[in-house]
Amino acid sequence: MKLYLLTSNKYTSNVCPVNIHFLNKYWPDRDITIVGYEDVLKLTNLPSNVEVHCLGNQDDYGKSWSNALIPYFENIPEEYFTLIFDDHILMNQVDEEKFKVIEEQFKLKQADKAMIGGGISLREATKLNDNLLIFNQDANYRMSLHPAVWTKEYFLRYLKPDMTSWDFELGNNSRAMLDGATIINYRYDYPNEPHIFSYLELYTKGQINIDSSSITSNQPSARYFETEDIQYIWKEVKE
Repeated sequence: MKLYLLTSNKYTSNVCPVNIHFLNKYWPDRDITIVGYEDVLKLTNLPSNVEVHCLGNQDDYGKSWSNALIPYFENIPEEYFTLIFDDHILMNQVDEEKFKVIEEQFKLKQADKAMIGGGISLREATKLNDNLLIFNQDANYRMSLHPAVWTKEYFLRYLKPDMTSWDFELGNNSRAMLDGATIINYRYDYPNEPHIFSYLELYTKGQINIDSSSITSNQPSARYFETEDIQYIWKEVKE
């Protein structure tokens, strides 16, 4: 399954290479495209499974997050894909067997979205079958931009002109309730079990969430992170 990594010039040069490093460490052999602005063209020595796409000059879009993305995603060939942000750093091995269960639902056209990295409380879901949960139609944050698998149709249904990413998540919150879409997750007991995509949110409102060897914010998934990985990230993003 294709993975799209969305970035802005703010984090392209120092965070994207770190993100790619850990994707290839903990989820190898993904077909990855970094989608960003002019600074993605400056990235060098990327692994062979990674390509970049430049949406144009970031300044041309002002505060809009959606305007450049709409025509791009309208023209991608994939009917479904994994979507993450540049500062969502994968920090634990992805369980391929669990992910295959989720992907099968998309192959069968039985899902519109799958949360793989949190974002919607599991308390707002019910059992779909022995392996899967389905989120309630009135669950909050159905438009969460935490790591997820989306169908192209469902993502574009809510991606409207002149949106920031906050507009997409929060402005669409009430619109996505009772929309009939099937949003799924693997059945598991978080935080006693990790998300399929167990990740570090590296920044919150522009503030870094780590120091030289530890997490400095409340991130329940941190129990699944390795200290040496934190040290690696700190060294790379601070240089």
